[in-house]
Amino acid sequence: MRVGGASRRAESHPSENGPPRDNYDEFLARLDNATANLGARAAALDKAMAAVSLLLAPYESDVRKWERRRVHVGEQLDRSTGTPQAYTALSELHDMAGKMEAMLRARTRRVSEKLVLMQGRRVEIDKALQELEVSRVKLNSARVLSQEREKLGRVFSELAGSAAAAGTISDLGLLEDLREAREAVILAEALMEVKGTGNG
Repeated sequence: MRVGGASRRAESHPSENGPPRDNYDEFLARLDNATANLGARAAALDKAMAAVSLLLAPYESDVRKWERRRVHVGEQLDRSTGTPQAYTALSELHDMAGKMEAMLRARTRRVSEKLVLMQGRRVEIDKALQELEVSRVKLNSARVLSQEREKLGRVFSELAGSAAAAGTISDLGLLEDLREAREAVILAEALMEVKGTGNG
């Protein structure tokens, strides 16, 4: 029974005894997809920010206009020596100017807050895009190092096999250099992986 169970476990995980699958392309595709999605969001957000910015300038201008009107009417009220009807009319104009100014200030504040919020989201998108680019560079470097290590390994194995078949090694220095090169690639890849893990 134990033999059968072991056999079933081996069949359910065939990759455990085989070489690891190269997932570089898969993960690079994920990075590209995430970059494209964030890029589209950034473009849409830029358009929205431009539209909100166009609203903000007229609101600020209107606030200043009604503020000047309120101040001007207030000065006329302070110097008023006319009839009660004239004073009442000035008071109404002053109140209306004050209400318009307050309303436009509140509207300007809401638009400004919305613009600040959108700018914050844009900063977050830029940060994420930078992180994706760093990951892409690291992953491409890891893939190149892995490929070079495999190539050097094949060359080393072929040369070693040819030398053994011939019964003599024509250039011991070449094999030693190849061995050192292969070790250097392996060490560089390991160092990069350690650095990448540490930065994450």
